[in-house]
Amino acid sequence: MKFDGFLFFSISLLILVLVQPLLQREIQIILLLLTKKPNLAIGVFSLLLLPGVFIHEVSHLIMAIILRVPVRKISLIPQVNKKGKIRLGFLETAKSDILRDSLIGLAPFILGLILLGYIGMTKLGFVNFIETPDFQAIVVNLKNIPEAADFGLWFYFAFAIRTTMLPSASDRQSWKFIMIVVATIMGLVLISGLGDWMAQNIFPILNQWLLSISLILIISILIHLSIYFPALIIRQLISKLTGLTVS
Repeated sequence: MKFDGFLFFSISLLILVLVQPLLQREIQIILLLLTKKPNLAIGVFSLLLLPGVFIHEVSHLIMAIILRVPVRKISLIPQVNKKGKIRLGFLETAKSDILRDSLIGLAPFILGLILLGYIGMTKLGFVNFIETPDFQAIVVNLKNIPEAADFGLWFYFAFAIRTTMLPSASDRQSWKFIMIVVATIMGLVLISGLGDWMAQNIFPILNQWLLSISLILIISILIHLSIYFPALIIRQLISKLTGLTVS
């Protein structure tokens, strides 16, 4: 039984979670060094990611409507919390159960994957890897991406979506319970003797599905890194020219 889909998914998701704050920090520092005004830097940063923030909050809204959870408030105005972290937008819903809260929190990640897969396959020239994942073909297509029509526009949309699609800390509050429930169900399945049937009929499909998702995540990481390293160099150059640093 193959587990490469689960392995690639776990590794790519872990890398994405680890590297996402790095690019955001570099962009924020660059804007702060250029404007020398924290509020203005936050405003420009929020405008830069506005398409992604809009999709993030709208995905929460759509899921809440589907699950019939009343929405109290939605905002795309950036705020800085007491810990100094920027909240680019938020959606408040009425108190619900753990399952619906988890699905509402997961909505931006689901929609983000769908949109990134669409942009990668149809707008940036990647091969159709959903049905037949092919890492080698993706590597070959990387050099042809800048030649795609409206490359700059679609690359920007991919960047904005990728940077904002991961669930926030508040979105993940109810996940621990859900993970315990899933682990319990899997344990009962194995004990009941259905493990062999699932290994033959369910796991191969799940493995292929996770492999396809991991490829989308890898594309996201490549987009992230292609911006992060130039941003890092630009930030260092601005610091040397202005004599200013941000700790």
